Amino acid sequence: MKKISLFILFIIIIMLWQCKGKEEEDIRLITFQGSNVGRFLDFNASFSALDSLGYVSLLTRNGGWLSTGNFVFSARRDLSDTLRVHELDSLMYINEDLAGISISTDSPPLSFFKQLSSKEISHLRTIQFEEPIWDSIRPYLKKIALLNPVVDIVYLFEKDSVDSLNQDLLWLSQYFKPRALFLESETDSISFFSLAKFPSLETLYITLPIKEDGYFPHLPHLKELILFNNQDSTFICSDIFRENTDLESLTIINPEEGNIDWTSLNKFKKLQNLYIQSDSINLNDIYKNHPHLKSLHLGINNEGVSISSIFNKNKLKWLSLNPVQEPFMRQNFNVLQDSFPELEYLEFENNDSLLDYRNFKNLKYLTVFGKVGLDTTLHNLDHLRYLSLPDDFLKDSVNVVKLQKALPNTIITPNSGACLGSGWLLLIIPLAGLWFYFLKRKKHRVND
Repeated sequence: MKKISLFILFIIIIMLWQCKGKEEEDIRLITFQGSNVGRFLDFNASFSALDSLGYVSLLTRNGGWLSTGNFVFSARRDLSDTLRVHELDSLMYINEDLAGISISTDSPPLSFFKQLSSKEISHLRTIQFEEPIWDSIRPYLKKIALLNPVVDIVYLFEKDSVDSLNQDLLWLSQYFKPRALFLESETDSISFFSLAKFPSLETLYITLPIKEDGYFPHLPHLKELILFNNQDSTFICSDIFRENTDLESLTIINPEEGNIDWTSLNKFKKLQNLYIQSDSINLNDIYKNHPHLKSLHLGINNEGVSISSIFNKNKLKWLSLNPVQEPFMRQNFNVLQDSFPELEYLEFENNDSLLDYRNFKNLKYLTVFGKVGLDTTLHNLDHLRYLSLPDDFLKDSVNVVKLQKALPNTIITPNSGACLGSGWLLLIIPLAGLWFYFLKRKKHRVND
């Protein structure tokens, strides 16, 4: 009996260990059909189907954000790996379930909200506001909040609507407990103060106030912060994150080189994911203060930037490099191969026709924008699960046949990455996408 009990205990420990391993999986392969889906903020590239079936595959971090033409939603663990995405006016359906509603000039009539079932509300992932909340819809929003208070809230207001934003935040905080809050609208000190009324937040996307020297209020569950501003007067002081030092994921889109104190990042001791587009960041400081990063995206434009001696046996699993200077990858490619023994996913913009991939023997996922390089050396990477190459290269059926024969177990997906040839085009493209996406035509109130 004792031996049997020990055996059962051993089995339980093995099962728990396997479950633990699944929970720690960081990279997700999402396959979708229907509306175009991409990684949020990555407007510089799109992914397409290799055949006529129309299934497109892309990689994202677990919990990362995806976007369609009209909606933003999270790739949380409860999101399946295969998606059928359908958008109808201001509604989004995922696998036939209602997943997103946009409050806008194209919103359904109030009769639609009146007949929403409990099941439909339970599947809802995001409510998107493209104009101030109408009085007539508030009772229906209360009903949604009663059944699904954790639905994500997204605001896409015009710049002069900060007063309306603050009023709506106060009202929503009484009923909703969102896990994610996206504030693309202009914010002020009142908006910052209102954030404290959403203690349930795990993700916050916010346009930083211009010329504000403040800090974020304590948000006990906050794990991810996305900061964006296209104004050159953006100010990030050294204490801005002082109340939220347990942050795990940080994104800073810094196109105009505002006044940013990068020492503010040093307060994070649990940072795992860092997405930076800026030339002013010091790469050496990243490694020194955050040696346990799992995911790093760097958008840099400096000439002569080298990563040699900076990353030494780093634990990175995901690396995205989009330097626009042509010699960068040629100068640093061997360094990449030696410095990241645990690297699973590599994504970069390539300008070198002679780039050789043979030494990347541990990669599981590879995305190459621009030029393919020596395509025959890709044939040696038979351990790859996923490979995304420029659309122009994969339009040639001969290239496709050769790759499929050499890599029979690899998912191959075309991409149409932008050619980042010079200057700040790297930043202009995603910002243009954001501007087009967020600043839509002027809206007016909708009545029943």
